[in-house]
Amino acid sequence: MHEATLAENILNIALDAAEKNHAEKISKIGLTLGEMAGVEVEALTLSFDVLKKNTPADAAELLIKRVPIKATCNKCGKTFQLEHYNFFCPQCDGILILRSGRELLVDFVDCE
Repeated sequence: MHEATLAENILNIALDAAEKNHAEKISKIGLTLGEMAGVEVEALTLSFDVLKKNTPADAAELLIKRVPIKATCNKCGKTFQLEHYNFFCPQCDGILILRSGRELLVDFVDCE
């Protein structure tokens, strides 16, 4: 279950940010997760909830922004949201270049 490792890494990033800013409490952590990042949100949230206990992030909330898979055709140039992991252009059958959907980022840490 790689979500537990991800949750641990997210918590460490937040704790480092709190320490650098001399904060005693972390209230929110913002994440961007692409649809192709391979992250099960429920498992990530559950893992984070277990790991944050008795830390400055004990009451922290994960705010997760999901990013859809978008691609551009290398043949006709059309950009669109990808459905069903079909990597060929529905217009001309060209090969697609991914533009978004693989993100896995900690966007912000709100500390007090």
